[in-house]
Amino acid sequence: MSLFIRKLSQNNVKHVVAKHYESQTLIFSSRKLSIVPSVYDGEKDPAPKFFSKNVQVLLKRLTRPDFAKVFRKRKNTDLPVLRTPIYKFLTNEQLESEIAKANKKADKLLQMPPIVKIQKPITDVLSKDPALVGYDTSKFVFTDITFGVANENRIVVERDPDGTLQSCDHEIRKRLNQVYFPIHGRKIKEPLMFTDTEKFNSLLERQEYEFILDRACIQYEPDEFTYQKVTSITYQHVDINTNYNLLRSTRHFGPMTFYLTWHHNIDNLMLELLQSGTVREAVLLVALRHELQADVTNGDVAQTIVQQILPTPVQLTKPDRLTEEDIQLDNKCVECIEKYIVSNSAMKSQHELALQGFREYYQHLIDLSRGLQKAHGKVSN
Repeated sequence: MSLFIRKLSQNNVKHVVAKHYESQTLIFSSRKLSIVPSVYDGEKDPAPKFFSKNVQVLLKRLTRPDFAKVFRKRKNTDLPVLRTPIYKFLTNEQLESEIAKANKKADKLLQMPPIVKIQKPITDVLSKDPALVGYDTSKFVFTDITFGVANENRIVVERDPDGTLQSCDHEIRKRLNQVYFPIHGRKIKEPLMFTDTEKFNSLLERQEYEFILDRACIQYEPDEFTYQKVTSITYQHVDINTNYNLLRSTRHFGPMTFYLTWHHNIDNLMLELLQSGTVREAVLLVALRHELQADVTNGDVAQTIVQQILPTPVQLTKPDRLTEEDIQLDNKCVECIEKYIVSNSAMKSQHELALQGFREYYQHLIDLSRGLQKAHGKVSN
């Protein structure tokens, strides 16, 4: 399903922005914006691709984990005061152990919400008993409340006034499970932030993306239509405004990147990566597209380069000097992106201009690094 944006109203608009692509012009306003959600309801099931090892590795690396953001202070009403920090003197072995614990905790905090196909309606009719017709005007619902049974496997059935006994649909099952086995933070009645359009749009305008997505994960199941609608609109709003950094180093960046790639809409993200000089992540994005769509001309080359990128440290900031190994790897990345732009990019002129800007900056950095090596008596090969 393709993504598209249309102008909703000419009235009461702050400003209008036009984006020019090769085949179309998309016009939208900063206030009156209509985003059409695209959910995972097609014939293809995204779950096998999302949970595959290669895709998970790419998404986690593209998240660009930064401990300063992962372990940042958060608002928490359960804690009346901030915890007092603890300082310790550690040996090298103890320090490595603590770093390993921090990495494990960061992986847990960055665990991505699953991406699955929209749930299908439950229409299982168990029996029909004509003798019960007219017995009552209301439905009777029967719920298995055995402790320890997973909610998705719990037996919940209803007897209709016409004597039909059938399995309850997802909405009734969810409500009854919440009554008997409540999930902390989930409300039986949907929060206004999801049902009131003005409140939801206000959160988007204030760029409260992480709050929206965190709350959606608590309130809904990943295969619910409302969950996928909310996340789809949020991801598109992030993409339109190129606010990717607000979701980087959070558990939602991977699903957003998967969503954009699955729906053939990675051009803005690719442009942002090139403009920020992270060509290695741009190659990871090319490899991700090839994993999901298999339509990249040099996809095999990108996947080969990925194996060289993964052992290197995550680039949280621009480097101030380079090694010869870095130069060789980045040159391979630039060549890979050049071929991708020619064969697959929908924003060729913008991508080429951004890549040219990176080349000029990178050449200056190469000259500086090699000049420093020469000054210190080190001759590069």
